[in-house]
Amino acid sequence: MIDALSYVLIGTPDIPGWLQMATAIAGLQADVVEPGHTVRLRMDGKVQRLLLQSTTGKPTLGMGYTVAGPEVLEAVIRKVENAGFAVTLSTPEERALRGVAAMAHFRDPDGYRVELAYGLQDAATPFVPGRPIGGFRTQAGGTDMGIGHTALMTGDFAAMKHLYHEVLGFQLSDRGSKPFVAEFFHTNPRHHTIGLADTGTGPGVYHFMLEYKEWDDVGRAYDMALEKPESIGVSLGRHLNDHVTSFYLRTPDGWMLELGWAGRLIGEDWQVSELPGMSLWGHDRTWLPDAKREEARQILKKLSAEGLRAPIAPTE
Repeated sequence: MIDALSYVLIGTPDIPGWLQMATAIAGLQADVVEPGHTVRLRMDGKVQRLLLQSTTGKPTLGMGYTVAGPEVLEAVIRKVENAGFAVTLSTPEERALRGVAAMAHFRDPDGYRVELAYGLQDAATPFVPGRPIGGFRTQAGGTDMGIGHTALMTGDFAAMKHLYHEVLGFQLSDRGSKPFVAEFFHTNPRHHTIGLADTGTGPGVYHFMLEYKEWDDVGRAYDMALEKPESIGVSLGRHLNDHVTSFYLRTPDGWMLELGWAGRLIGEDWQVSELPGMSLWGHDRTWLPDAKREEARQILKKLSAEGLRAPIAPTE
């Protein structure tokens, strides 16, 4: 039903800070729509993948999911409405800014804006990265996998899971309970399109993730981040579930941007598993309470003692 997370919407009081991080460190291309107010960020041949808009209030994150066409969009809207959510049709101005043929939006149980769209346009010009990189992985074998994933700390875990899993049809990839409860869901071969965590901290954005095609681009971004060590929210490490090697940058709005490489793909023979931890090595989560941070360290020591390893996934 849902094909991919095709774009994210970021409302921020710090457009300049976002532009510096997104272009100089991450390597995205910035197309300024309205100076100081609206910027399209590109990462491939599409007209936009991240839409920055200035706000004087609290920073916000929204998610733009795409479907195959108008009939599917209508079916998804009906399903969302039948589940009790109020859906609003987009304006021509909203569609033009996003570069989509059609769009509708609603709020999920934790208040995040969710957009349902189809027909995300190709850009008129080639992608030109903000720094020399080998590109971002948005496709695999000709399948659109979208931009990566979002990970949210939930206020109502059960309600959020019901919406994304039961209503929108995201499929469970795997789950974990240490050092906090989390479940991961996919809509295409990318290991997960959304992660939902029950950390006990209430609703909040944990991160969203972008995947490079080449490992060296992660390392070079890490080198630049190390010039301001306080900008690193999670150290370099490798995930146990999707096998991505990554680190997390603190965004100007306080939540994080994960920059990673070599995510494994989900095939028809995929089996859901219970994860013994969130990472194989590294990924020191500086945001965790001391007790949970120590629990995470002990999990890594145990996995190391067991000699647990994972193959490197091909990235085409």
